[in-house]
Amino acid sequence: MKKLTPINIAGLHHAEFGQMMVRFFEDFSKTDLKTADDADFESLYNALESALPTFNSALDQVRASEESKEIARLDFVRDAALQSLRDSLKPYRNAKDEEESAAYNALSILLSEYKGTEDDSLEAETNKLNTLTTRLGSEDYIDRTDALDIKKFVTRLGEANTNFNNLFAQRSYKTSQKEVYDVKALRKAMTADYKKMANYIAAIANVKESGYYPDVLAVINNGRTYFSSVVLSRRKGKNPPPPAP
Repeated sequence: MKKLTPINIAGLHHAEFGQMMVRFFEDFSKTDLKTADDADFESLYNALESALPTFNSALDQVRASEESKEIARLDFVRDAALQSLRDSLKPYRNAKDEEESAAYNALSILLSEYKGTEDDSLEAETNKLNTLTTRLGSEDYIDRTDALDIKKFVTRLGEANTNFNNLFAQRSYKTSQKEVYDVKALRKAMTADYKKMANYIAAIANVKESGYYPDVLAVINNGRTYFSSVVLSRRKGKNPPPPAP
């Protein structure tokens, strides 16, 4: 069975994600394959290719911003704070105490409403986290967080979100006269298009096991193999492998 090479796309830095897209287009251009041989593939390919220049412009914008590194760091901190809040509930998953069990269920339902918040645009994430921390501090949930002794995680999330937004608002004001790109939102859209294209090719390659589709799958997997090793090397604290030829 022909498969896509596994890769943790979310583990790639923004620049690495952009490079993986470039690598795919470059590899494909070196073959005799034609996108026109499959209209659906061509549509997905063109959509991804047309989005790449805007994504690259967004990366250039981020690199040029004096506060970009700090903004990225603070966004990472608040994403981590949200995950820590989620993790703080786990010890109570099988709580026998009635109050703790009720608190766990209520808070789990609440947090489920904010699933995927980290992948939203920067402004949307800020607004959602503002709403979440406000709700957690309301009469409906304050006793629940007390029952599980997790108020410090709520406070930490609120502070992390405020710190991010204060700096982001300053940067937004400075660049209000310029075209501003949201790297996070652009990447989310491109990732969805890329996955749709890759999964489409992989599915058909298992039906038509020779020729066009397996060859396109091989092109896709070539880049995935390299960038998967980049993520794994970073996890192990090693230097990333040299670019494949």
